[in-house]
Amino acid sequence: MRSLTVLSIAAFLIGLASCGPGNGLNLARVSGTVSLEGEPLKNGTVMFEPDESKGTTGPQAVGTIMPDGTFIMSSQSAGDGAVVGFHRVGILGLDENPSVDVPMPDIEEDPLAYLAAKDAAVSKSIRQNAKGGQATVSGLDGKSFRVLVPEQVTSTSTSGIVVEVTRGSNTIHLNIKEDGSVETN
Repeated sequence: MRSLTVLSIAAFLIGLASCGPGNGLNLARVSGTVSLEGEPLKNGTVMFEPDESKGTTGPQAVGTIMPDGTFIMSSQSAGDGAVVGFHRVGILGLDENPSVDVPMPDIEEDPLAYLAAKDAAVSKSIRQNAKGGQATVSGLDGKSFRVLVPEQVTSTSTSGIVVEVTRGSNTIHLNIKEDGSVETN
């Protein structure tokens, strides 16, 4: 009878450990600001990709840049942060106002027409960028936004930005320079 009680308690503790926030990830809260030449970016996305070359593994974290230039990183749920360790960072800074409002077919009424219009908008953006025009990003709603940051900072693989997330709460400030370099603190 005693061994059955011990087994029951052990099973209960194992079940308790697998529930809730104990998902095996070592996450820490991360917030901060993004600026371009000292002025807050007002729209866009910050991406943290765990740097496996430095031993950090786990899911990517993403943060939306708010109108005051602030962001809060999320990995699996809103505001839960990023995996503790080193991350390569990408920043997609966009104009706060759409540059072109392309009428898009309703996705539910005509999905194929919607996809064709979306492909055309993306192709146009790529052609403009290839010809030295201003790069744009189109949303699912068909609105295009001008990219404000140098191209190399938009990707975690080309930005050269690496930050460390430590246990607890982290505040990271990213100031993008015109030449594509980024000051972190």
